[in-house]
Amino acid sequence: MEDKTLRAAPFFPRAAAYLLDRLILGAVLFIPKMIAWARSLGTDALSRAVLFRFSWEDILFWALGAAYFTALTALTGSTLGKKAMGLTVVDMDGNRPGFLTVLHRETWARYLSSILYIGYILCAVDHEHGALHDRICDTRVVYAPPKAALLPVRAPSPRIAPAALPAAGETDWYAPNL
Repeated sequence: MEDKTLRAAPFFPRAAAYLLDRLILGAVLFIPKMIAWARSLGTDALSRAVLFRFSWEDILFWALGAAYFTALTALTGSTLGKKAMGLTVVDMDGNRPGFLTVLHRETWARYLSSILYIGYILCAVDHEHGALHDRICDTRVVYAPPKAALLPVRAPSPRIAPAALPAAGETDWYAPNL
């Protein structure tokens, strides 16, 4: 009998996946950020603070990062960093969460987790390895099931007739495991 339970991902694989995602975002947004930085050297209206200490450019780059996390998680269940670490985001029933759940998780709930990093510390000390944004949105980060478990079982190839297979005791026939 196959174990169908999902195993929660602990703090360090989740942190590594997040760092990989931030590196990917940094590489993609490097040129636009350098242009924004060069423009901020002057007195441009876009670089002035509009919301607390954030400029329009800061808000735009935050929105692009949130769009990356939201789009990939909603469409595939994991970001590129999570895929590299073999992780996926599921709801409490083990299914891929809906778009609105992911949107909430990756925007305001993740923002709440980042305040004093309390949400991430919770992930490190909690026995279920749930961060604050996971608890708020009823999601979990788990190890993804192996790809073989997701593929349908195929019937044996019709080219090999059952009579052509060797008997159980014969040793002169070899077929590699595929």
